[in-house]
Amino acid sequence: MTRFIKARTTAGDRIGVLRADGSVALARQESRIEPYFGDDGTALHALAEAIDADPAEVCDAAALQLRAPVDPVSMRDFMIFEEHVLPAWRSNGLTRGPEVWYQQPIGYFSNVASLHGPRDPVESPGDTAMLDFELEIGAIVGREARSVSTSEAGHHIAGYLILCDWSARDLQFREMDGLLGPFKGKDFASSLGPVFVTPDELAGRSMGNGYDLLMTSTVNGRQYGNDKWSSAYWSFEELISYSSWNSVVEAGSLIGSGTCQGGCVLELSLRHGSDDYPWLAPGDEVLLEVQLMGAIQAKIAAPTRGSWPGKRKA
Repeated sequence: MTRFIKARTTAGDRIGVLRADGSVALARQESRIEPYFGDDGTALHALAEAIDADPAEVCDAAALQLRAPVDPVSMRDFMIFEEHVLPAWRSNGLTRGPEVWYQQPIGYFSNVASLHGPRDPVESPGDTAMLDFELEIGAIVGREARSVSTSEAGHHIAGYLILCDWSARDLQFREMDGLLGPFKGKDFASSLGPVFVTPDELAGRSMGNGYDLLMTSTVNGRQYGNDKWSSAYWSFEELISYSSWNSVVEAGSLIGSGTCQGGCVLELSLRHGSDDYPWLAPGDEVLLEVQLMGAIQAKIAAPTRGSWPGKRKA
């Protein structure tokens, strides 16, 4: 089993290996897995075996202060689940997406300086009344990619984890009326899940353009939606190839899938009505789970700042 976590201990941050029985073998010294990127995964496997054979201690994962297992250097986020975005297209009078969506991956850059850990609270921006979560898969690039083909791109993936791209929908829609973005509707927070899973760990579950893993969203104890990663229209190999073409994707970069079906309030309110799926509010508790990858558990905190004071009258 090659699944890593990072925990805060009395000796500082430590990498751990998540065992099949749910226990964690904590490293004696290592605090980051990034130095073990750069090859075909051999170094990560050797690290996991060394930690598991001679841990500083073995403990229950539930007793640990879990942190984000990686510290990405950049973040690109895409939109690869067609069933997720169909309600929005239909609300605009379309029966399917624009042609470009089916021809090439559609994405944008986000802000790694605002990444949160899997148990960190998320502060609502003071100028939003439409706070939303987005349940996604994130891939971490382990080797620099420059104009790599789709067939080559898979060799650049070091591992996967859960990603939540928190969204202030009213800010997002307003700024995209200016024919650019998203920007401030997205850059205030994204959360990373607790478990970093290497690709070989998932090999037996390969299906479609992803893996046969269940993705589930829950708010305040009520299940909101679920989907399978395998329902994606685009694969991560295609996302990395497209991102790298005539460009560079650095080692340590985060590539987001975009929201799965049933993975956000916006989609569910379009499908079933806003009364049943209200926007998030301070005190709400969001739980986002993916099989083998644990869960993001985040409580929504009240804003400490209001609207941007520099806004002008049109």
